[in-house]
Amino acid sequence: MLADCLDKGFTREQRQRAYLLLVQTYLVLDDPIAAENSYLEVLRANPEYMPDPQTDPIDLVYLSKKFTASPVISVFGRVGINVSPVRVIYSVPSSVGLNAENTQYGLRSGFQLAFGGDWHISENIALMGELVGISSVSYKRTRDKMFGGSDYQLFKDNLTWFNTSFGLKYSFSRFFGSAVRKFVPQTYGGVTLGYLISDRGSVESFNNDPTDTGLSTIIAGPSSFDFLPYRNRLNYQVFGGASVKYKWGLEYLFIDLRYGFGMLNVVKPSSTYAGSPAQEFAHVDDYFRLDNLSLSVGYVKPFYRPRKLRKARTQSVIRQIKKSDVKPNN
Repeated sequence: MLADCLDKGFTREQRQRAYLLLVQTYLVLDDPIAAENSYLEVLRANPEYMPDPQTDPIDLVYLSKKFTASPVISVFGRVGINVSPVRVIYSVPSSVGLNAENTQYGLRSGFQLAFGGDWHISENIALMGELVGISSVSYKRTRDKMFGGSDYQLFKDNLTWFNTSFGLKYSFSRFFGSAVRKFVPQTYGGVTLGYLISDRGSVESFNNDPTDTGLSTIIAGPSSFDFLPYRNRLNYQVFGGASVKYKWGLEYLFIDLRYGFGMLNVVKPSSTYAGSPAQEFAHVDDYFRLDNLSLSVGYVKPFYRPRKLRKARTQSVIRQIKKSDVKPNN
């Protein structure tokens, strides 16, 4: 009765309902092979389908534990904003024997985008890789009482990195006790390899003498410089983060929070007093590491593969039957 309708074309939801009817029919007729083949068609129609133990026949729930449609590979893209805290390794004086007072680093916003994929080892564990990533990060630094006076200097730096990341991801409790997976929390950690492709910085000097009518006026600048020759272009971060996926059809939307710890000095030690920034503005870089805190939103496309498991996961159903004293349907 269903054959002609299935051949002529059903919607995805109609195919799921039709094959579920066939599964239950074959179970009643004691035809396990046909029931299993029909259940595979259910998963092809809706890879996220899971029977509800509270409403579905227990033998259907038992059969479902022999199959999975979990993806082997998922691809994703993300975009968002970031800030980059500076961790100073060593404070370098503005000139030999002279330190500025009250050197302070501040946060400035940047952005990032990345594309990658997950290789799902199991239902909960996946290897993650972001093969293509671009991050634009920024920070600022102020130095008061330059050269013993009351002037101060403002430096703004904008860096652009090409990144490749690898890590391990863990997904918690897929269904939250329900047959419908709407929210999936995840945590992960790994390593990011970065290559600096651009670095532009601007330097300004201000008058800060309260007895001077020119208070807070610009003495020199702003002047923009290419800081790429003064930077170590290769670096890496160790990162950790968390995300929450939201089920959207057979795909997912997600929000992601990540923190990366910069591991290497960004500044070339040989460049401290070299070049125009130092000679024209008495600007020198401290030796520092650059961290990164990012917030992103993204999209995940799973590639599902309905298949029968080598080892059925039926123990939970057996425990449930014993607990509720429910007998399987004959």
